[in-house]
Amino acid sequence: MTHYPDLSPYEYFPSRVPMVNVGWLDPPHDFPTGPAPDGLVAKLWRLAKRPRNMARGFHWCGFCEDEDRFDDLPLASGEIHVELDGVRYSAPRLVAHYVRDHDYLPPQVFVDAVLGRGAHLNHPDA
Repeated sequence: MTHYPDLSPYEYFPSRVPMVNVGWLDPPHDFPTGPAPDGLVAKLWRLAKRPRNMARGFHWCGFCEDEDRFDDLPLASGEIHVELDGVRYSAPRLVAHYVRDHDYLPPQVFVDAVLGRGAHLNHPDA
């Protein structure tokens, strides 16, 4: 997968509105870790079931030796889009796996957007 630093400008696909990146992780780049806030993993998994910007094929986690570790994740292709305070965030569907299995701790603004402290935009018109 392509690595983009958290909160950097999104450029993966053309977009009608500006977005910023969250959770585009790939070795050898370090990432922040810590305990996930209550409800974050479950909400990310729900959002991952309705992906945006689907691409051909899918990505495996570059941090896992065992590809079976994330069989419960819908195919790792596509993105999650959420918005808070007029800023739209794009994360790969694998972000749910990264948080759950690798203790990735996304930026607080993204966490707030995912947990409903902002408008969710994981729908076709987003």
